[in-house]
Amino acid sequence: MTAPIEQASENIGATNPLSLYLARLAPSSQSTLRYVLQDAADRLGYEDMNLEDIPWHQLQPEHVTALVATLRRDGYAPNTSSLYVNALRGVMNEAWRASLISQDHLLKMRSVKPIAGTRLGRGRNLRRSLIQDLMGVCAADPRPQGVRDAAIIAVLYGSGMRKSESVNLDLAQVDFDQRSLEVLAKGNKQLIKYAPAWAFHKLQAWLDLRRECLPEGQADDPFLFNRIRRGGHITRERISKHAIYYIARQRGAEVGVRIMPHDFRRSFITRVIEEHDLSIAQKLAHHTNIQTTASYDLRDDNERRRAIDRFDL
Repeated sequence: MTAPIEQASENIGATNPLSLYLARLAPSSQSTLRYVLQDAADRLGYEDMNLEDIPWHQLQPEHVTALVATLRRDGYAPNTSSLYVNALRGVMNEAWRASLISQDHLLKMRSVKPIAGTRLGRGRNLRRSLIQDLMGVCAADPRPQGVRDAAIIAVLYGSGMRKSESVNLDLAQVDFDQRSLEVLAKGNKQLIKYAPAWAFHKLQAWLDLRRECLPEGQADDPFLFNRIRRGGHITRERISKHAIYYIARQRGAEVGVRIMPHDFRRSFITRVIEEHDLSIAQKLAHHTNIQTTASYDLRDDNERRRAIDRFDL
């Protein structure tokens, strides 16, 4: 690819565009974008430099063009290419705000496009019968994990929230009377999500079990979901996003289906579209753009499959 710009390890201190860009992101996004920018830096010839020491403001459009070309050559999907390009644009935006580059330079950097095209979505629509099967395997688990996992699945599927939102839920954010959950969503947005009565029954069952296991005189935990060690010991620690991923994979394997945590949100949105309409789904998903909601609609695959199934001999 294009030769890297001069590796000047200048220290631009408080105006470091990388630091300014990462500071604007939520903690959950910082680690992802740091990884992306580190890989981009390696591909640009900066593998021997610390990420903060790279003179990002000296990048030229041809460097980003060459980066996109290597991503295409290595078989990266268009969405992944967009992630790389948008990350670099974010850093360059901060370089412009810090007066490290001109507006003309910024516009030229923005003109570089990521890989064009789309890929088929990897998510699946979890039908109601499958959710019932998941509740069944959780109910059959005599450990505390069974009750907790049922509550987690119920909240994810019943409200359509993201796994990061469920991890960060506190008890004070739950209103059992209104069947609502207050979450801090992407973009630092404070939102109210609703869930059906059956989901709150599963949640109440988990909280009752957790409180029964507390030593006498100890107060309940402020957060909603706890980490549980082997042997069924409920810790006083908040569950992690990785644990939510593991729960979805493990419980899915028990019913013979590969499940990712985001499939619960996809299925929630698809079901709302099926039973109501796209505009209601957009409101409940809290999407700014209705096209984002439409991209979650998995009905087309099911309808095409049913149409083909009618072609009997």
